[in-house]
Amino acid sequence: MRFPNQKESPCHRLKKPKTGRYHLVRLIRSNLKLNIFGELFPVAPELELEYVVATIDVKEQKLKLFRDKTQVDEISYKLR
Repeated sequence: MRFPNQKESPCHRLKKPKTGRYHLVRLIRSNLKLNIFGELFPVAPELELEYVVATIDVKEQKLKLFRDKTQVDEISYKLR
């Protein structure tokens, strides 16, 4: 993520990115829900009590789940 080269933060919202990826590490609890910024996504039972890396691909508008560097799921993820 890049920030403007200003000493003070901007007073307006920054534009939404059109490309790039966000990587998040999440623990899948016994409810089998992945929580991404307050949105809940169901996941497979074999991921219970496992850490996953959730990667949001902005350009493709997809959420990809990885366990131990292996992709285990892919979900459509529309940026708001």
